[in-house]
Amino acid sequence: MAFDTGHALVLGVGEYQFMSEYNVPVALQDADAVAAVLQDATLCGYPSTQVQKLTGPAATRTAILARLDELATQLKEVDTLFLFFVGHGVYGTDGNYYLTTYDTKLQGKQVVAGTGVSEHDLLGRLRKISAKRMLLIINSCHAGQLSPNFDLDASLSSEAPPPKLAEALLSTGEGRITITACRPEQKSWIGSGKLSIFSNALVNGLKGAAPNSNGYIGAFGLYEYLYYQSKDTAADLLGVTQEPELTVIKGVGPFPVALCRGASNLGEFSEALPQEDTATRVISPQQIQRSAKQYSAVLVGDGAIAQGEGAKAVGKGGILVDGNLTGNIVIGSNNKITGS
Repeated sequence: MAFDTGHALVLGVGEYQFMSEYNVPVALQDADAVAAVLQDATLCGYPSTQVQKLTGPAATRTAILARLDELATQLKEVDTLFLFFVGHGVYGTDGNYYLTTYDTKLQGKQVVAGTGVSEHDLLGRLRKISAKRMLLIINSCHAGQLSPNFDLDASLSSEAPPPKLAEALLSTGEGRITITACRPEQKSWIGSGKLSIFSNALVNGLKGAAPNSNGYIGAFGLYEYLYYQSKDTAADLLGVTQEPELTVIKGVGPFPVALCRGASNLGEFSEALPQEDTATRVISPQQIQRSAKQYSAVLVGDGAIAQGEGAKAVGKGGILVDGNLTGNIVIGSNNKITGS
């Protein structure tokens, strides 16, 4: 039996064209393993034609955004989208959070604006996807794990998405759930195996270690397994704290994300919220809307971007040119800024 409504986009960005010193080969291995288990007919049961993977030189900003655009035209409300990213998450020169891509460029410790998938790129694309079941999983690896002894390298800070972004992602449609590999103040660790600690737990959970709900693996059950396995492994192996975090809107029920071990006799799916001692964040619809407003954007003129209340844009393409605004119309909350 196949999980016919399941679609997946798996992104493993561990190789970089312009910042090879921050290559993280385990990201490619993580992505390969996740994609393989999803499309295994004896495990998760996703049709192989509905599992797309972008790694290495194929994982460019343009290619990732194009694939998200394609999903917006292909997926229907009844579908499920499993979106997995493993790689670096870094703030950009424009102050936005970026998921890095193969062609990302750095300026000092920051991503050059427009050379990765920004929070605005991600939010804008996800809003166009009509699927009412979407699980977004982000494993933002810390650069320091590249060395064999796991010494931290402070020259690049790879971070989990900020809480407000995780909340805003839930506003992009019905049935959104996000899981990040650790809390914002923590790091996602590689460990000593072929896969990173979090991704190894994810693969094992999808193989059937996560709870079975009448033949399905559910989003909440998968998360609960991820939480305890990642936390225990990081503590036992490295003596560090890593607690995957789930963010969900209050009142949004769980949903199946895969078959459990290729089940053919499926019953009614049911699942409770994860245990209270996990890092589960249940957010009110009102709070979600407040977070979404902070990321509201208008793109006009020659690439100008404004965000949030009191939004401002400068120069051509968002860059200050000789102290003048050029060709931009920006609308924030009760604001209109016009250039020549």
